Amino acid sequence: MNWSETLQAIFNVTLLASTIRVSISIILAGMGEMITERSGVLNIGVEGTMLMGALAGALGSYFTGNPWIGLLAAGIVGMLVGLLFSFIAISLHSDQSITGLAIYLLCVGLSGYLLQVIFEHGGNSPMVNTLPTLHMKFLENVPVLGPIFNDQSSIAIPVLLIPVILQIVFYRTPWGSWLRAAGENPKALAVVGKNPVKIRYIATLCGSFLAGIGGAYLSISQTSLFSENMVAGRGFIALSAVIFGGVKPGGVFLACIFFGFMDALQKTLQTVIPDTIMPRELFMALPYLLTLFALAGFIKKSGGPADIGNPYLKESR
Repeated sequence: MNWSETLQAIFNVTLLASTIRVSISIILAGMGEMITERSGVLNIGVEGTMLMGALAGALGSYFTGNPWIGLLAAGIVGMLVGLLFSFIAISLHSDQSITGLAIYLLCVGLSGYLLQVIFEHGGNSPMVNTLPTLHMKFLENVPVLGPIFNDQSSIAIPVLLIPVILQIVFYRTPWGSWLRAAGENPKALAVVGKNPVKIRYIATLCGSFLAGIGGAYLSISQTSLFSENMVAGRGFIALSAVIFGGVKPGGVFLACIFFGFMDALQKTLQTVIPDTIMPRELFMALPYLLTLFALAGFIKKSGGPADIGNPYLKESR
């Protein structure tokens, strides 16, 4: 196979369709974390929330036979994890980074323990029912768009619309103004009669709900089971995408698509380029290397809220 044939085998419509498929979980987690960070709260435990969401989604689908119930269960469990984080980080004023790390470690251990207890073995859960795919007949004969968007998960299109919805909410609604004010200047927000703590709680719970669904996408849509540590760093990639995208809906969305593209690309490269030419481990590391570069190069100019990571103390008003 010459270089021209190799490039054609790598960069094609299949790669674009795979990019959308891989990006959905990252978009959900990234948008959720963006909402959280806009309120002034930094939650680095997104990876753990996604992991618990993946487990809850698989369990809900397994015991009810209905993957939609599994999806709802994942969102609820994600909110419960977010509530625990919020109580410790917002109400008890603990260090948000340390709290997020503790939540992540708790979720990693708890998900493996619950898997062992419920199914009496570790590793993987049994196969579960998955979300249906969406096939749109009007796209069947449309070049490029048809192969890319047809037969994707039924939640793919709604997820792709989330950045548009959040753009409107952030910049065209009173709640969006309060949310941004909670992250920029919570004391000024309190002066006009709004409770920054309440807004931060709501934002964190909404973000955790989306992260939980993002985890469930992996277990009941992209695959059909739960396996230990199956999130495989996507939560940290979502965190990087929020920084890379400037904590803005459009920028974060494009960053998530970019990281999803690189993930899809490394999988394609593994199948096209033999190990004798380049080790597949190098391709597997590609998305995570980009995550490190993004964190190292953009964290100081991410355009995030001025008060992010700082507890709001009523008595200091």
